[in-house]
Amino acid sequence: MSDRPGLWFPLVLLAALAGLTTWLDFEVRSAMTEAALRDRHDPDTILYNFTTRQTGRSGAVETTVQARTMRRFMDDGSSEFDQPKVEHRDAKGVVMDIRADHGHASGDQKTLEFDGRVTLHQTTGGKAPVVLETSYLKVLPQQNQASTDRPFRISNAGTLVTGVGLDSDFTKQTSRIRSKVKVTFRPSHQHAAQAPAPAPRRTDRRVDRGRPGQPAGSSRAR
Repeated sequence: MSDRPGLWFPLVLLAALAGLTTWLDFEVRSAMTEAALRDRHDPDTILYNFTTRQTGRSGAVETTVQARTMRRFMDDGSSEFDQPKVEHRDAKGVVMDIRADHGHASGDQKTLEFDGRVTLHQTTGGKAPVVLETSYLKVLPQQNQASTDRPFRISNAGTLVTGVGLDSDFTKQTSRIRSKVKVTFRPSHQHAAQAPAPAPRRTDRRVDRGRPGQPAGSSRAR
């Protein structure tokens, strides 16, 4: 079993944002003419404090998407998100959680971008989480790829990886760090419990004071 942080994340949790914008695109365009959509970059839909959930075949919630504000623009179909939060749970118990200050989805839903303070947590069972932190993350759901050109750090209980620029291909399960890579191994703080030291053995001794036939001051073990 390796303690190195995993660098590949299932993109289904990020693709949920693209699916939401596709649904909004259909709903709005079905009610408006193309002429009304041209030459304007104004939001035609604004959602506040929204939550959407995607269920699996069993009916259990697999993906949850939240944002403080979402704005969809009518001219190119793009969307902007304030404080997006995306959580995905798979059948194996792996939980992926991504949060950012801002998010953006292109009109064709082929590119997702997160910026500001971007964090991604991966937890499996009772293990310590793997955490990715950066200020920008670009995701290509159809290519199953993600990248950043900014400084980043990936950490778990025993390893810290830092660098500048990261390219991950989730299909090939490969990652390339562009520059300034540094790996730090942090020792475990778990210590084996020590057994208590045995109590000192006590021996009581009695001093006889001058019995007949025995010198005074001699001792006899009790």
